[in-house]
Parts: sequence; C-alpha cells; structure tokens
Amino acid sequence: MTCTYRHSFLESDEFYAYSLHFLSIFQIPLHIFGTYIVLFKTPIHMERVKLSMLVLHLTFAWLDVYLTILSIPVILFPIVSGYPLGLLYYLGVPIRLMVYFGFTSLYLVTPGIILFFENRYNYLVRTDSTSQSRKIKRVIQHFINYLLAFLAFLPAALEDPDIARAREYARQKLPCFPPQIIDSSRFFILGTDTTLFLLGVIPFLIIGWTQIATFFIRTSRYIYKTKAQSERTSSMQKQFFKSLCIQIAIPVVIILIPGGYVIYTSVSGNFDLALTHISIIWISTHGLFATVVMIVVHKPYRQATLEVLRLSKPQGLHHIRVVPVSASYNID
Repeated sequence: MTCTYRHSFLESDEFYAYSLHFLSIFQIPLHIFGTYIVLFKTPIHMERVKLSMLVLHLTFAWLDVYLTILSIPVILFPIVSGYPLGLLYYLGVPIRLMVYFGFTSLYLVTPGIILFFENRYNYLVRTDSTSQSRKIKRVIQHFINYLLAFLAFLPAALEDPDIARAREYARQKLPCFPPQIIDSSRFFILGTDTTLFLLGVIPFLIIGWTQIATFFIRTSRYIYKTKAQSERTSSMQKQFFKSLCIQIAIPVVIILIPGGYVIYTSVSGNFDLALTHISIIWISTHGLFATVVMIVVHKPYRQATLEVLRLSKPQGLHHIRVVPVSASYNID
C-alpha cells in the first residue's frame, strides 16, 4: 500500500476544476444539439426507439453536467471520500445531499440502458408488444428499476458516521494527503465501514445488468437466428441493432478503462491523486463521446447534422415517400 502526493499542478484543485470546466464548454452545446436531433430529426422508421434514445442521451448529459459544473467532486480512493469544488457547494447545498445526487446520477445510467435494450426486445421479440397488459407491465418494470436507482445509495447516504473517527481513518489511509484538506468542513467520507454502501450497490448492479444481458442476448438471438423474414428486413434489423450496441458500448468502454484503475486503487490501497484526477476527467468525457457516436452511427441523425452544418444539401421530400410502413417493419 502506497500513498503518493507530489504537490504538482496535476494534483491541484485548479487543474481538476479547469479541466472539467473546459470539457463542459464542448459538452453542453453538444448535448443540447443532440437533444434537438433526437426530438426533431428522428424519422418515422425510428419512432419506436425515440423515447429510449432520448432518455439515455439525457441521462448521459445530466451526469456530465453534474460532474463538470454542479459538483466537480474530488474523489479520494481507496476510501470513499472526497470534497466538492462545484457550483452546488457555493450555493450552500449540503455535501451529503450532493454525494447522494452524484452516486444516484451514476446509477441512473443502468435503468437507462435497460430501457434502451428492452425497447428493442419488446418490439422485435415479443408478440404482445402493443397489448395493454404488456404496456402496463413495462411501465411497472421500468418504474421499479428507476426506484432502485434512487434507493441504492440511500442507506449509505443516511448513515451518520463519527466525524472525528472518520477523519482519523482518512489520515491513516492517506498519510501523504495534506491534513488541512482532511480537516476541512467540505471534506466528506462515508465512514470507516463500507458495508451499507456495498449492500446497496451490489444487488442493484446484479439486478440491472442481468436484465441488460437478458434483453441483449434474446434480441441478438432473434435477429441472427430468425429466418421467417426477407433478407433485406434481416439486414436492416442487424445493422440497426449493431448501431445501437455501438452507441452503448463506446461510452461504457470509456468509463471502464479508467474505472479499472479506480478498482485497482480501491483493492490495492495505492493512492495517487494525479492519476485519480486524470481518471475522473476521462470518465467525464463519456457523455461527449456518447452523443457524437449517437449522431455518427445513425444515418438519419448524421444526415440531419450535415444539413444543419450546411455540409450537405437538404434531402427534400424523400423522407415522406410511401416507404415508412415497410421501413418501420424492417427496423422494428
């Protein structure tokens, strides 16, 4: 177990905050543009994925805004602790509430991805997708998933640790860290015992990602093994599903790469604030890449973007030819 603190610029609050602010300059306009594209440029044959696409996009966008503007959390591993540098702190929002919003914003990504893949499963695989009973069951399912996201961190957030004991624990785990920060009123630590935190997050992740895997596998099996459709229909379904998977995979991979370092730090106990800063900044780019990928991999969004940027001529009336019925069938 090692603790590394070099007193370098990479470890400073200024570097961390300025880097996240710099990201937000690009992210916020891009997220607004992405929202506009989904709301107003989604063609008829993609209408059934519009809501799930919008929900996932807004989930990524909100997480970006929260990390780069509202909270700017300096996260200290291997203990679950840190302190905020963002706008909400200066507006007087309680730090414990900010921590709850931060973890919950991250947890909301899971039900967003579930909705994304369940949507494809429902309209492609289910034969009762338009029945009233099925609609009610879907509403209940997604309500429970989102409720679990809001409840997962609640036990840890409501825990009231002994502050003096928690600070002493932080000094032991992070002996190289400046004591004036650990003693600061803005410093937050979940406590010396992470049991409540783990009891909330582990079942939530198991329940959520089991659903994601189930919907992904069943939809993939249907698309690649079902023969009772034309070759053109099959090709369009496969291409569309691949685009959706790429849209999910790239931001997830962006999170997992630095996330691997975070897990290593938590398990090994090795602390390096500069690398932690870089990891969180890297993770904060996931929404930017998610929006870019969404626009690039879906041809209607890509074409609409080129038209807005005046890089392509408007497509005229071809969007209202008598093809949406077959196109809708082909993709949905």
